[in-house]
Amino acid sequence: MEPAAGNCIPPNAMHQNARTTSRDNVFMRSLGLRYATVEELTIRRRRNGTGFVYVNGRGRRLRDERTIYRLKRLAVPPAYEDVVYADDPHAHLQARGRDSAGRAQYRYHPDWEKVRELRKARRLAKLAVLLPKVRSWVARQLRGVEPTKDFAVASVIALVAATALRPGSEAYVQQHGTRGAATLLKSNMSIRGATIVLRFRGKGGKAIEKTVESRPLARALKLLCAVPGKRLFQYRAEDGVVRHLRRRDINIALRAITKQPITLKDFRTLNGSAIALQELAAIEAKSSIRGRRRQILATMRCVAAELANTPSVCRKSYVHAAVVEAFESGMLHALARKHAGLRAPRLREKLLMEVLATTDHLRG
Repeated sequence: MEPAAGNCIPPNAMHQNARTTSRDNVFMRSLGLRYATVEELTIRRRRNGTGFVYVNGRGRRLRDERTIYRLKRLAVPPAYEDVVYADDPHAHLQARGRDSAGRAQYRYHPDWEKVRELRKARRLAKLAVLLPKVRSWVARQLRGVEPTKDFAVASVIALVAATALRPGSEAYVQQHGTRGAATLLKSNMSIRGATIVLRFRGKGGKAIEKTVESRPLARALKLLCAVPGKRLFQYRAEDGVVRHLRRRDINIALRAITKQPITLKDFRTLNGSAIALQELAAIEAKSSIRGRRRQILATMRCVAAELANTPSVCRKSYVHAAVVEAFESGMLHALARKHAGLRAPRLREKLLMEVLATTDHLRG
């Protein structure tokens, strides 16, 4: 299958983490794909009048119509600079360009999406298995009475698990003034009893408002508010110095707790798939393709509202394809009948595990 337009992953979302396992390689070979690095993208795009020409690694202009058709179908925007393409039509990575902000943007072979979905299934399944261990550690830390580093880390994990907030990036704070969980300010939060209300400007300048009901978390956040400084998630180090948490501190702690490469972002992905599963499990799939598409779009809008993103990005990056496939086949509705009260997080996770396990088994 030749690469088609629209197979774009947000900058650095997959490529920098695209190391493959032996199991991935077997699956890739079955799809006719070959793993490729950016250095292997040897065809360059050059402007020629109002259009473009393509030159190979030796600087010679390409004339082969089939190759030119493949490159054009990748639909790399004309405004992108430093655009390079794969010479091999079976390479998993097909193109890279730089947008107006200088950020790398990638185009992938359409079958690479199947590999990504398989990997996502494994990560979600692994996280679901490890959740009891993480929850136990978080609950234990939140019973503390001192604003230690572990106490602050546990508070962020609890907040993200409850809200599906973005982890937060220091770079986005500095460059755009936008925030995520780890970079929240005390002024972004208000607490009344067990009710926590967050209001802040998130990625893309979106106004985010979240409400959480949790007495243990409310108590923990009040304690953190007593630490001097504007940031919400700060802690007093052993030397007495106040420091604020960074995303990498939380990811290091998660790896130490689970002994697995789990990150804070995985909780957001788990939430996205769980929300979609809850919405789709509550309805019966329409008999027509158009009817099912409308149901799925309505569900992705619900997920998008929770994750403060677009329905298309949510479907591609945060909702596993197995959930949608299980809905369309009727399997999800049948499985849901075995579980009552899917609004309970643990029941949602149990059903999600069943759906993912089925898909992962079928994909080998």
